[in-house]
Amino acid sequence: MNGRRKPASARKGLTRMLVFLALLLLAGGGMLALHTIRAPNELGQVQAILLGLLVAAGAAIWVGFALVDHHFDDLERLRGLLLMAAGRDEVLPADWPVLDAPDRETAAMATATRHAIEACRVRGGSTDARLAAVVAAAAEGLLVMTESGLVSLINAAARQVLGAEAVAVGTSVYAALERDRMVEIEHRARGAGAAIAAELPLVDGRRIEALVAPLGAHGGFVISLPHREPGTAGEVDHDLSLHDRPPPARVDPALPARDLSLADLPVLVFDSETTGLDVASVRIVSLGAVRTHGSRLYSRVNLDCLVNPGIAIPPPSVAVHGISDAMVTAAPDFRAAWPRLEEMLDGTVVVGHSIGFDLAILKAECGRAGLAWRTPPALDTALLYSALYPKEKDIGLESLAARFGIEIEGRHTALGDALVTAEVWIALMAQLLDAGIATYGAAREFSARAGILLAQQRRAGWLPAVGDDGTGGTHG
Repeated sequence: MNGRRKPASARKGLTRMLVFLALLLLAGGGMLALHTIRAPNELGQVQAILLGLLVAAGAAIWVGFALVDHHFDDLERLRGLLLMAAGRDEVLPADWPVLDAPDRETAAMATATRHAIEACRVRGGSTDARLAAVVAAAAEGLLVMTESGLVSLINAAARQVLGAEAVAVGTSVYAALERDRMVEIEHRARGAGAAIAAELPLVDGRRIEALVAPLGAHGGFVISLPHREPGTAGEVDHDLSLHDRPPPARVDPALPARDLSLADLPVLVFDSETTGLDVASVRIVSLGAVRTHGSRLYSRVNLDCLVNPGIAIPPPSVAVHGISDAMVTAAPDFRAAWPRLEEMLDGTVVVGHSIGFDLAILKAECGRAGLAWRTPPALDTALLYSALYPKEKDIGLESLAARFGIEIEGRHTALGDALVTAEVWIALMAQLLDAGIATYGAAREFSARAGILLAQQRRAGWLPAVGDDGTGGTHG
């Protein structure tokens, strides 16, 4: 094991086995005692009493074993949720506490832990709340945008000027401002390195005097608009995490990635939607990807792209992902869509749920298009979960999301599934680190323990897509 601790499920299983062996020894000892004192011809009164006591004791021990078993399950669930909470920024799952636990201690510990985590988050978020209150009270309209044009903050005055229906956090500012002219203004502000006066062109034909200032290292711009009308409700919407960008990816595909730390792993979580399930013949109709780095999910650094497969999409496949022939008519073919995905793949470890399927199809598509293909280092969340919890039968993405308290949005869309898989990966990584599995290489070796699932993937023809270039050969 090289000093690696066993996963919690294995440790719990060993404890249960020892308890069961103890019960067997106790029962055997009781039967031996009965045999020793048994009368030569018939079961005496003493033996009957001892037998009754033994049966009662056995029943009591079995009930106790069941309670202890349930206790272990509750503690394991609580521990897993704690590990997951450490890597998540949002609220905890609604079913966090095991309130129906048979022992009050487990339920009390779960409740106290939740209160402690929520209290820490409230204290940690107090500064953001105060800054938001200041921005909301400002007389000027304030809008903050990212380099790509996403609105990351807007107050009531700015909504009043630009139109509440036109702009919202997470949407494009170019829904309200004329793109070409606005890009010119952004370029001037970036070149000046300071606020500049500009006349903002609105898509409805209006022109508004404003100040546009670059955010420097944070990326994006702050736009100060005219004063609001008296009586405008003071409120502000913001998600300044939209400005966050992951550290540069630096996995050299020509060098072994085995020693890369999971806690600092540059990951591209990838998923595709296809015309079917046979990796030898299906075509891609949609690509979805999102970046993570360690335990951080950068949801806005993503890829969401329809692809024209060049063939008719079978109705059974349309029923699954909802992508029809009409939807991909104007979409780029794979050759045109590939450069953006290739750029995101560069320097990262690819993670996906049954990722071997997606990699096999990517390799086949590159072959058809005459594009160079280099198999990236990869990890499969399905195999990792199976290795952590070998007794679990249902390892579908939805089931894992439910167990980890992850909300599913956009299921069976490439980006939607990639986002869910990213959350699952972060939860799994916390449990891998807890089990002493700290590097990419160790995670690869550990996932090979999912022998049954591994054999199924091999029979399906996925594993050749992973290759034998130092990135795998053990799974897809």
